Amino acid sequence: MRLVILLVFFVSGCCAKNKIKWKHSDEVKYPDRPHIIILMADDMGFDDVSFHGSSQILTPNIDTLAYQGVILNRHYTPSMCTPSRSSLLTGMNPVHIGMQHYVIRTCEPYGLPLNLKILPQYLKPAGYRSHLVGKWHQGFARRAYTPTERGFDSFFGYLSGALDYYNHTDINDASSSDMQITGYDFRRNLDITYEGLGKYSTYLFTRESVKIVREHNPAVPLLLVTTFNAPHAGTAESMPLEAPASVIDKLSYIPDRDMRTYAAMVTILDRSIGRIIKELDRKDMLSNSIILFYSDNGAPTRGGFATTASNYPLRGQKDSPWEGGIRVAAAVWSPMMEVRHGMSNQLIHNSDWLPTFLAMAGIRPVRNLDGFNIWPTLQKGLPTPRQTIIHNIDPIDGYSSFTNKGWKFINGTTLNGTYDGWLWSRSKYSNPLANKYPELVMASDTWKSLSPFALRQLTPGGINKIRKNARVICQPKIPFSIGCNPLFGPCLFKIIDDPCELNNLITTFPMQAYLMKVMLNKEKANIVYPINRPSDYEACNPDLYNGTFTWWLDQPPTTPLNTTVVIPQMINFTSSDASQPVNGPSIVKHPKHPFISFFQSPLVRTTANRLKILPRIKFIPENYVQ
Repeated sequence: MRLVILLVFFVSGCCAKNKIKWKHSDEVKYPDRPHIIILMADDMGFDDVSFHGSSQILTPNIDTLAYQGVILNRHYTPSMCTPSRSSLLTGMNPVHIGMQHYVIRTCEPYGLPLNLKILPQYLKPAGYRSHLVGKWHQGFARRAYTPTERGFDSFFGYLSGALDYYNHTDINDASSSDMQITGYDFRRNLDITYEGLGKYSTYLFTRESVKIVREHNPAVPLLLVTTFNAPHAGTAESMPLEAPASVIDKLSYIPDRDMRTYAAMVTILDRSIGRIIKELDRKDMLSNSIILFYSDNGAPTRGGFATTASNYPLRGQKDSPWEGGIRVAAAVWSPMMEVRHGMSNQLIHNSDWLPTFLAMAGIRPVRNLDGFNIWPTLQKGLPTPRQTIIHNIDPIDGYSSFTNKGWKFINGTTLNGTYDGWLWSRSKYSNPLANKYPELVMASDTWKSLSPFALRQLTPGGINKIRKNARVICQPKIPFSIGCNPLFGPCLFKIIDDPCELNNLITTFPMQAYLMKVMLNKEKANIVYPINRPSDYEACNPDLYNGTFTWWLDQPPTTPLNTTVVIPQMINFTSSDASQPVNGPSIVKHPKHPFISFFQSPLVRTTANRLKILPRIKFIPENYVQ
């Protein structure tokens, strides 16, 4: 009985301390079917935007979105590409729909469950035109899994999880070399298209997004989801970082070739976002728009698909329970937000966006969602209703992590804890323009488009103040804290005060640890076991489908092995221009894949932490250590 009384006292005490006085909801005004623009980076590090304080890679357009809007300082996502996108599209936590474990590999025969309604399907009755540009990664084993079969009016991009920036191929992630297969993966709606072959994919996705806005009737509500593949590593094992030479050469202040190429990838991404927002301005659509930017998850600094990205000063990286894998760079802007030009420390999960967008469009969801409507938070600065995030409960990898009321509990980890530390520090290579940073931001396309809607005039000093406040400051080491190795026992962090996860307080606050464990066990009873399926390499082999990846469960093979096929090929292009000619068709023979020759083309590619995709079950740490 005494234990029960203590538990009740502890819970009531912690909640009373943080008791919130809510304003009446009638004060919140909802817009009339606003244009919804989602701009997503892929595997971008927390410190890879300059509004978090780094001066190596300057991102004036993204930063403008943050300064003219709001920096979402505690914006969380699942730690991998597929679960993150599933959460955005459904408003559900991946643990409740079986999508929490790893990603959909190229030849795995499953996808986001078809019984789940997704964002464009919700918005269609309200008259929205919905477009997806870029990466899908929600499955394509069956045609029914693909974007235009699930509510999007158009799709331009790729269905798998990674892409070569120029030849637009994907290499399945089989662990043994004799099973690795390469296929072309670029589509317009349901059809394979070679229109962009040899052209840098970020430019292609930007051009398509701008075209969609340019041709859109502003009187019709628009959903534009542009999910760039930048700055995710490309698919070639020995050359994962790719960017045009003309951009790389302008970043000569960075001596390391890999870091310089990665900086170019981010720089192009930033300019692309500026172009899309500029076109929205030209079409007079900004006055009734909400623009969201964020990275799908944290960056992989080391290991598979590693880049030179930085999650500084956060711990860990992509595919981990640590902040470096799940706390991402994010910003949102809308002229209908009455609180702007600063930073929000409200707890937000990317599953919150679907119910928020539905509320703004006047739509009620057909099922109970895990996400919350955070429009009152965005418009008025009211406290978010969210106090808990289940970061993951993965029964296959055997780890769990969740946050509740400022505390974070981690039990187990991924990849034998190889990447559980602090993997990167802030770079010493500063852009020479960094000493004129506010002026650079104020000269950007995005600033020119958004500043007329400002609630107050921002000065260079005001920009620097917001930027300084957005930096994450690590809590000093506490003497009574202990080390954390979640492979041997759970860890407890006061994450609201210790964002860098330096101080494990599991022995100092045993009652809080017990409560977190009780809550976690309750949540475990409600999860859906991961629906991942073993890869079907033979059936999905692109050699059976004219060299392309397609929905192999629905379509019989069109090209027998070792036969002659006609596939367009490109020749004699360089990476210095975004618009290069495409030659074709040419005659090639299987089983030698026609796109292998592209890897010999004069592209600008580098070897940052050479890729080594390993099986998840038989993990060998030494193969990951560079």
